[in-house]
Amino acid sequence: MAEFFQYRYSTSHYFFPKIIITLLIVLGLIIIIPKIIKAVKSGAFSKGNRPHFFVENYDKLKLFGTLALLILYILALEWVGFLIASIIFIFLFNVLFCGTLQPKSLLISAIISVVASVGVWYIFGVVFNVTLP
Repeated sequence: MAEFFQYRYSTSHYFFPKIIITLLIVLGLIIIIPKIIKAVKSGAFSKGNRPHFFVENYDKLKLFGTLALLILYILALEWVGFLIASIIFIFLFNVLFCGTLQPKSLLISAIISVVASVGVWYIFGVVFNVTLP
């Protein structure tokens, strides 16, 4: 049991993702369970009725673009490291969700991606001394 509480710098980056995944699962259940209860009470699962997962006219480009960028980001972490991959993919996510390729918008997206990535890297990697992928 004492080994569980020992801090190992080389594996410290495994700790935070477990906490975040657990929190996301709990928060997801907090969101989903009341919706399922409401749907059952309203008869949404009765014969002939079929609840829909997506709202009508959802943006397929943003949905599938986000999934593709997320997978590519995870792969890029190994190739180029945390900081460079984060700068590139935060920029790409901003461009995807902004929906415009105007120079001012691209400049703002570039600034956001650099400031956010360097900020996260500095706070967690330098201040808190957490190893990043």
